[in-house]
Amino acid sequence: MAKLPNECIQNILKYVEKEDYKTFYYITLINRQWCQNSIIFLWEQPFDIPDNFKNRYKLISIFLYFFDVNQNNVYQTTSIIAPSFNYPGFLKKVNSDNLAKIVLEWITRNYSIKKKKKYRNNNNNNSYRIKINLLKRIFKTNLTNSSFNLKPLKERFNLIIQSIINVIMERCTNIESLYIGNDYSNNSEYYFLENYMEEYLLKYDLSKCFNNLITFNCHQSNIDPIIFLKFSIYIRNITSLSITISNNNIFDDGKLKELVQLIDSQNNLRNLSIRNEYNADMSLIFEAISRKSNLLQKLELISHRNLKHDEANHLSHCVNLKELILDGIRINEELDPLFINSKFLNLKDLRFMKIYQQTSSEISPFVTMITNNGSLLNYLHLELDLNLNPNLLITISKICLNLTNFIISIHKGEMFNLLYPLFDNCKKLKLISINEINIISLNENILSDFINHILICNLSTLILNNITFSLKGFNGYDLLSNLRGKLLLE
Repeated sequence: MAKLPNECIQNILKYVEKEDYKTFYYITLINRQWCQNSIIFLWEQPFDIPDNFKNRYKLISIFLYFFDVNQNNVYQTTSIIAPSFNYPGFLKKVNSDNLAKIVLEWITRNYSIKKKKKYRNNNNNNSYRIKINLLKRIFKTNLTNSSFNLKPLKERFNLIIQSIINVIMERCTNIESLYIGNDYSNNSEYYFLENYMEEYLLKYDLSKCFNNLITFNCHQSNIDPIIFLKFSIYIRNITSLSITISNNNIFDDGKLKELVQLIDSQNNLRNLSIRNEYNADMSLIFEAISRKSNLLQKLELISHRNLKHDEANHLSHCVNLKELILDGIRINEELDPLFINSKFLNLKDLRFMKIYQQTSSEISPFVTMITNNGSLLNYLHLELDLNLNPNLLITISKICLNLTNFIISIHKGEMFNLLYPLFDNCKKLKLISINEINIISLNENILSDFINHILICNLSTLILNNITFSLKGFNGYDLLSNLRGKLLLE
């Protein structure tokens, strides 16, 4: 094979999806040059390798090798071949939950009783002694052939993860994304995994490891807010920030000042998502959002049930938003600055989900919102009661002519005819998803009339109650039979 410049190879590899680990692996087998370039991509996010990759736990052995090197260990790990590359140096994404899962896999695979018996049965005593010596050095204790199995899982995990975090903090200087999750919060068996990352973020100097951080997602319950303060000191170029507030009491004065300082300290914040699970006082947060109004392009607010007039006014200042997602808010007159007065110049994606709306007004606030901001929309998601918002779909059909994806909640089949103006006017519409339908209300006449209308537009995908129908290549009769059959199965 002719030799290409490394720049050309890397440009080619950029077209491979980051999650396509198999392809990157096979590329490493082409020759040394392609291997050197593919490894960079393969090791950007190794902790995101899916569960069905049976050997992913071997990542941990590689990190433990580099921990040995960091500690200048006089003993050599003869059971682990010296790596050909500085793999940790390629790491760009750390996901705490995924890392914890892989460490648990490694512990289970390497130190189970079954595996020890296998070594004995194969009479591979030399290899087994090497493994025991490795365990002694890692766990700093005198292990016999059986004593390790008596150690609590928590102790094993903590000792291994400490070594891995040490390598990450000392050697991984190119990390761009950090995800601190909460997958184990409801699993009492793995309670000790919930907050393990927090301890190390508080302990280590973050300036070396996370100096290039641009994405920070933190959804761990009861996170120590001092972490936000540390990040605000050492990290200034986060572009995407996603936070869950699960306990207001851990913040100073309950005002979320530490989170406010983190938001204010970022020079290039583009995407902000805040989930308020504790009904915390968000007044200072919304002031911070207003101060970033010229930068923000995506804003997601979840479970902010009681937005105040001033807070809605702060949101209306974010005139450069391209995506606005409001999930779990209560509709009232306090929101007029957002619904009535706002004008977002570049809005392409608008989502109102799990809306609380008790009474209808003379003019639906959503009608005004769409009238002012719907002309450029490509994606629109509405989870609301159409009975409380008359003329909404008519307005959408007149204003949202660039719409390609539309998700709506419709409870009764008799209301399907409200969608017909969209099919007539929104010529770019490719996907429509209708949720919360009462299947019993979909009689033969309603389905037949509905199909006749969707077949005259360019719609390619129809989703009814999460059941997907491809509309390509179907005539009316076949589509009717397909819809009827799948909906009856539901």
